[in-house]
This record gives sequence, structure tokens and C-alpha cells, in this order.
Amino acid sequence: MKISKYGFSLVVALCCLLFAQTAWADIQLPKPQKTGGKGVLELLDARASGARGAFPTKTVSEQELSTILWAATGLNRGGKGWTVPMAMGKEPYVHVYVLSGKGGFRYDWKKHVLVEVTNKNIIRDASPDAFVRSAPYVLVFVSDAARTADTFGYVAAGAMSQNVYLAAENAGVATRYIVTLKGDAIKKELKL
Repeated sequence: MKISKYGFSLVVALCCLLFAQTAWADIQLPKPQKTGGKGVLELLDARASGARGAFPTKTVSEQELSTILWAATGLNRGGKGWTVPMAMGKEPYVHVYVLSGKGGFRYDWKKHVLVEVTNKNIIRDASPDAFVRSAPYVLVFVSDAARTADTFGYVAAGAMSQNVYLAAENAGVATRYIVTLKGDAIKKELKL
């Protein structure tokens, strides 16, 4: 896997520690919210990036994180259908990693689980921007270039991040793209 030279990533400001566990390991997420909420046109009208470093404080539940990650690349039509288009019907070839103060996790879309990659806080090493270092959570999209052409990875990451923006807007969670990533540090810590 490789991190795109464009640094497809997204800061998701989840302004509390979501997981109150002492032993960090794989985390089974609750079922995502799939009904209710605002309509897509209303969400598009309200969609905006959170201000740099001025994310609103809000408690974010496991349910909200579950829905945001599912929106990025979850199953929505049985065993072979996702919330975003994947070229030639392939399984998702862009992976979502969740960085938090408690570690780094890979979102497993098949099981709807966060799989622990490291228990080290790597947010502070993810970007030179202070507001990123102070964000409680960062989502990083990583394309698996060995499985498809780079162009498909860019398109999928764009669709995934837009879905994250819409799901976050529905939950009242601020989001913001960032492109100032320290790719080498992220690759090393996430064992990419």
C-alpha cells in the first residue's frame, strides 16, 4: 500500500476520547445508523470544512464514529456492494485508518471493526500543522496501488471523503481535509 502523493486524508474532529477502554485491541463498532437524519440535499447545502484549529467541542459517540466509517466504505448491498463506487466491482482498495491519542487503527469494512495497528499516539507525528496535532482523531485514506491504477484510488478516496463529510455533517461533527501529512512517519507507524 502507499500513501498518495496528494496526501488524501481528512481530519475528523471528534472532541472527546471515544474509547474508554484500558486494554487497546480490536474494537467492534455498533451497527451504523442507516435511517433517519437529514436528507442528502439538506446535507449538501450545509456541508462545509471545519475552521482550522477551531473545531466545535462535542461528545462523539461510538455510534457516530461507526456511521462515519461505514459511510466512507461500508457494505450496503449484501456481501458485494459499498457506500462508494469501486472500479470494476472490486473490493475496497482504499483503506481508512483512524489515528487517535490511544493508537492507530485500520477500519475493517467486512467486520465493521477497528483493528489495532499500534497503541502509540501518532497524531502528533502525522502533520507539521499544530491544529492537526491537537485533533483528537485523524482519518487517513491509503490506496492499495498494487490492486488497481492510482487514478481509481484517487476517485475512491474522493468519494469516501465526501461521504465522511456528509455523515459527519448529519452527526454535527466538524471535518476538514489536510494535505500536510508526514507520509514517511505515517507509513512507518502504520506498517504500510
